[in-house]
Amino acid sequence: AVGVSFGAMEIIQIADDFKNLESRVRLATGAGTDFVNGFDGVKQIANETFTSIENTALLFASISRAGNELKMAQEDILQVTETINQSIKLSGGSAASASAAIVQLVQGLQSGVLRGEEFNSIMEQSPRLARALADGLGVTIGELRKLAGEGKLTSDVVLKAIQEQSAVINAEFETLPTTFANAVQVLKNNVMRLVGDMDKTLQ
Repeated sequence: AVGVSFGAMEIIQIADDFKNLESRVRLATGAGTDFVNGFDGVKQIANETFTSIENTALLFASISRAGNELKMAQEDILQVTETINQSIKLSGGSAASASAAIVQLVQGLQSGVLRGEEFNSIMEQSPRLARALADGLGVTIGELRKLAGEGKLTSDVVLKAIQEQSAVINAEFETLPTTFANAVQVLKNNVMRLVGDMDKTLQ
């Protein structure tokens, strides 16, 4: 069995982190039903892809902002979020490298173009995501590098390419075994959700 204990300060920090995540998502989706459905989707995707709620919320919020300009439905935004998480998990890196890949991808999406340091980080930290991009665009990895260098991997191009590969990535992800590390991540996510929900009842 895995023992998990938290002190009062840690619980307060978790509650504050949860509020910050809600705020990030609300800023991207607006209030009301879109926020509720979006944040519920984030929490579900985080557990199903064994990824932290924090990174998943950050990614979803970034994709939402880019997706709004492309008139993407929230369902499609959640699907792309899930596909990216799955791709990063399929790359087999550490939790730290997965987090780094998400942060770099988010920075690229926020700037409107994936290139330079952000692109190189994706290539290094998440090769499966890079291959999904290449396959979605129908190019080789070498050609993908060239497109990045030319500034042609704009947010809309990146999101559409990833969306194109969602079924392929999902099929691969379904073959992954459940590891101890994955189970611990889900436990952490559930603790954060529990603390966040408890905090609301006390307000």
